[in-house]
Amino acid sequence: MLNLSIEQLESKILSGNGLNSLTDNELYQVAKHFVGDAPPSHIPRETVIGILSEQESVKNWQNDIKSKAAQIAAETVQNVQSKIAENSDNPMVVKIKESFGKWLQDSGYNVQELTVKLDANSDGIISIEEISNFIVDLTGNQPPAWVLTHISSILDKNMDGEILVSELWQYLEELGFQMPVIEEPVIEEPEVELPIVEDNLDEFEREFDNDSSEIEVKEIPEIENIQPEESIEEAQEIPIIEQPSVSTSIEKTIETLEKSRLHSEANEIIANSSSGFCTLKVERIERNLMVSDTYRGGKTLTGILDNGPFSIAVLFEPEFNDFIDQNVSKNKLVSFEAALFEWSSGLRKAKLKGKSLELKD
Repeated sequence: MLNLSIEQLESKILSGNGLNSLTDNELYQVAKHFVGDAPPSHIPRETVIGILSEQESVKNWQNDIKSKAAQIAAETVQNVQSKIAENSDNPMVVKIKESFGKWLQDSGYNVQELTVKLDANSDGIISIEEISNFIVDLTGNQPPAWVLTHISSILDKNMDGEILVSELWQYLEELGFQMPVIEEPVIEEPEVELPIVEDNLDEFEREFDNDSSEIEVKEIPEIENIQPEESIEEAQEIPIIEQPSVSTSIEKTIETLEKSRLHSEANEIIANSSSGFCTLKVERIERNLMVSDTYRGGKTLTGILDNGPFSIAVLFEPEFNDFIDQNVSKNKLVSFEAALFEWSSGLRKAKLKGKSLELKD
């Protein structure tokens, strides 16, 4: 009968039920390898397995097999998780994003309470550890590292590796949470009443009458008219600084949105708005986040709209990615047709969806 190598026997033990998965001939091979001699053929199989199981060398061998198997399994899981983490379009990743948003919506917490939960140390920055602790409190389960990585990427809007509370608020607003309105405190200054002293009024009048009798009236000499110097005859010209004006329909709509207080009110204003042609001085280029329509996978340009005063974000479809990568950078001026689709009351910023894109000289 063909003898198997020890490595082949290890695979068989691992895939089966330990020594019981080996044939009689294979058991004899194990005995000869670890004990030095094969058992007589008349000894029952169960006795051979029992004797081998008590041998220290055989015990260590089986433990090594289990350790190797555990290491291989861990590496396999890690490789699978890495592949999932690297592929942002993976359905499992999309499901995680949807689940995290639903967890927050179903948690029963408002924006202020979620902020306290996620920014536990109140330093204004949300760490991976704080996200992990929050999910454990919410679900009772410890999430794997790659899940935390993707949730972190959802909240880190500007992708600088740091999640600010303002970025959390932006995400919560996108989920439909009612954002708190922060009123500026009004400081009331106490009125200061000046005391009126009447006790010394009569004495003051008597002193004034006495002093007035001693006043001598003298003639004031005539003062010649002084002519202004010729050097100051010409008025200095003061430069006129043009202030940013609100003139286009989109700018006027944004001006109206700034006066809105409710999310529903802002949505109604946007629904009644129309598209228009705009220019943008680019300050930042990012990838599109939290969109599921044709703009998914595209780019977002953030900057100053039509020379001010408003800063906006404009989303473009993936077909413009190559043009943006090759031609658009910070401080470049671009023109496009776009329509308003979202207003962030927390950031006081409008979002538009672009339909065309050109580079201006």
